[in-house]
Amino acid sequence: MKTITVALVPGDGAAPEMMDWACKIASAAARKDDVELVFEKTPMGWSAYEEFGDTLPKASFDRAVELGTVFFGGVGDPKFDNTIGLQHPEMKPEARCLLALRQRMKLLFNFRPMIYYPELRHLAQVRPETIPDEGIQQHFIRFLLEDSYFGNADFGDTIKHTVLESILGVKSKNNVTGEEAIVTDIAYYRRETIEKYIRAAFNYAKRLGLPLISIDKANVMARYEFWRRIVTRIGKEEFPDVPLSHQYVDSANALLFTPAKLHGVIACGNEHGDILSDAAAAALGSMGMMCSSAINPDTGAAMFESGAGTAPTLAGTDKANPIGRILTAALMLRHLGAVKGAAAIEEAVKTALKQGHRTGDMYVGGDPHQTLVYTKGFDPLHTSQMGQLILSLL
Repeated sequence: MKTITVALVPGDGAAPEMMDWACKIASAAARKDDVELVFEKTPMGWSAYEEFGDTLPKASFDRAVELGTVFFGGVGDPKFDNTIGLQHPEMKPEARCLLALRQRMKLLFNFRPMIYYPELRHLAQVRPETIPDEGIQQHFIRFLLEDSYFGNADFGDTIKHTVLESILGVKSKNNVTGEEAIVTDIAYYRRETIEKYIRAAFNYAKRLGLPLISIDKANVMARYEFWRRIVTRIGKEEFPDVPLSHQYVDSANALLFTPAKLHGVIACGNEHGDILSDAAAAALGSMGMMCSSAINPDTGAAMFESGAGTAPTLAGTDKANPIGRILTAALMLRHLGAVKGAAAIEEAVKTALKQGHRTGDMYVGGDPHQTLVYTKGFDPLHTSQMGQLILSLL
């Protein structure tokens, strides 16, 4: 049996409760491929602050990078963001931990699959008739580096004591006071990294037999005119057999209400991909179902993090939806070569939902007492109940 050690970030809020079940299910499923998973805790976030005095302890960060595979539970909690975080803004963990890991591990691709199954039309927050009988696949691939999220930091040393810093107000987020006359963010793309990303997106679309939908704002922004020209050239010269279309980000946002119009592999910049994929998860049924992976295509280093957040108000209540973490575990297993286990997790989740089982967030308006077609009268399941059910269905 092959043993693989994974860095585990249990996370903040309700994340540890969800991650506990995701780890149990991942371990059981991996054995189908003769793989033994070992989860080594590498604490980060506010849960690490009390013990280490840092939301990103150096030992945790270094070990996570060394292991190369990170199962990330999510960090952040308004209770601490608005207290300790006000005094020490550099400690706010969402930017401190996530951006540091993405940059150090050079995680270029962020995969967020949103699959609409025809038999689960009633679960989606869109009109059921907009989902065809063959279902819908929306594979968001977010360009995870560069753009506006990294510009000020990436060019920080270059712009010191220049007009960009002194007059146009380029500064780090942690140095913003709110009293400035002007503040500027640098948003940029390098041709080399865009080309690598776009080729991977085309290859992924070709493998799945899906069209590529490129998202930009080329009607306004120079960097997206740059983006569109590169996408068009690579598509024409290297992937003429993959259907290609372009969508402005605002029109793509409107198309989330008719999800079949975004059927395909969806290539997005960092900022646009962050926003659109969150909205797509809500349209699919619940943010609690979002799974996500971030990959370095050159080294294979990867971080697996549900986009569902930490649900801090549900901490300790056993009510948070663990499905996003569980499906993220399936992405992790597939990346590690445990393909039977990954498929078993995805099928178990699908079966549980088809049977009518739900957590509270998946009811209309979040109210489990409202009538929802096909729930078969089931009461909403707690975190542990949903986790145990999916584990039993493997």
